[in-house]
Amino acid sequence: MIQKGFNAISSGATGKFGNQVVKYFRYGKEIIAKAPCKRPGMGTPGQERTKGDFKKAALWSAHVRANAPLRARYQAARTGGKNVHNMAIADYLVAPVIHELSVKKGKVTVFATDNCFVAEVLVEVYSPDGVLLEAGQAADAGHDRFTYIPRALPVGGSIVVIVKDFPGNECRSEVLLSSEELTVVPTCIRIRHCERDGTPQRDLVTDNEHMPLRRSG
Repeated sequence: MIQKGFNAISSGATGKFGNQVVKYFRYGKEIIAKAPCKRPGMGTPGQERTKGDFKKAALWSAHVRANAPLRARYQAARTGGKNVHNMAIADYLVAPVIHELSVKKGKVTVFATDNCFVAEVLVEVYSPDGVLLEAGQAADAGHDRFTYIPRALPVGGSIVVIVKDFPGNECRSEVLLSSEELTVVPTCIRIRHCERDGTPQRDLVTDNEHMPLRRSG
């Protein structure tokens, strides 16, 4: 007969039991999960790329946890059972998104989000012949909006918006200034921080045939 007081599973013990289950506590919650097993040999090319991504994400997590200001930001933003390590890895693996860009009364407004934090929003203004006229950092206006007031907005020129998160992921978008005022859901490229075969991963996340895209590189 097994007495409850001497039952390893129910007595508050943690760790792996019989290579079957793993028991641990996270933020006061008891979690029992299937014991992980090591994959024999190499995985598929996609699986190996994913493993490589997670190794780089783990390095970013270590950097965050060793940096007091960064650690505090992630700690304040965590929800549910997430910890700083979980938050940092998720942030490294996901690039920001530009949802909307508007130009009204000489002011550029960008609606952009990230799964953790938007670190900065840069705005570049180009002339109709592609010459960079000015560039600057947009101000945080709250509620995921960022504003920038350029010296000039030449009709026929273009605006390039670059949104970055703390790990260095980017979302880039370009819109043509077809008029003095406009609101668009821009075409954008999301560029992952980690590189694969020497080339940043680029995901075309929205499409708008009226908004041509400047592809760097």
